[in-house]
Amino acid sequence: MNAMDLLRTVLPLVGVALGTLGTLTGQYLATRGAAHRHAEERAAAVRAERKAAIVGFLDKAQLVEQLLDARDRGRAEPEAEAERRMHEVWLAKKLVELACGNDLASIAHRYTSILQQRVWKPSEGQSAVQRDRRADFMEAARRELGVQEPRLYPPKRPEVVQRRPAPDEPARG
Repeated sequence: MNAMDLLRTVLPLVGVALGTLGTLTGQYLATRGAAHRHAEERAAAVRAERKAAIVGFLDKAQLVEQLLDARDRGRAEPEAEAERRMHEVWLAKKLVELACGNDLASIAHRYTSILQQRVWKPSEGQSAVQRDRRADFMEAARRELGVQEPRLYPPKRPEVVQRRPAPDEPARG
């Protein structure tokens, strides 16, 4: 076998190998791009679902806050209206629990609880606690949605923050 016969045999095989390698590389790059796009689309869908739950919760909480503001100005709402609005807030809070992380769900629960207390058992100082719980919720919601900017709401006021007694300190009250 001479060199020419060897080239006639080997060159087509090299061409087939190069073509196969090119095809496999193209398929790999296309698959990787599709997987990346799918991951981005999934992340966008999750974020949209979380945002919808947060907006729904804020909408219902705002309706309760309107009721409380009207009550503070001397306009009482019928009890059935207050009950309906609180039911809607609790339901929206449950949707936050389903769609969002534990941190935001816990803060939403605390915010809803203070709204409930203000609606059914109002007492002095609850308005300040409500503002702080709303601010906590807003900051946690921003984190949940990936907003990394500085706080919009100032940290809690010291007189509202409840300090837990040390284990060897007697409880007050």
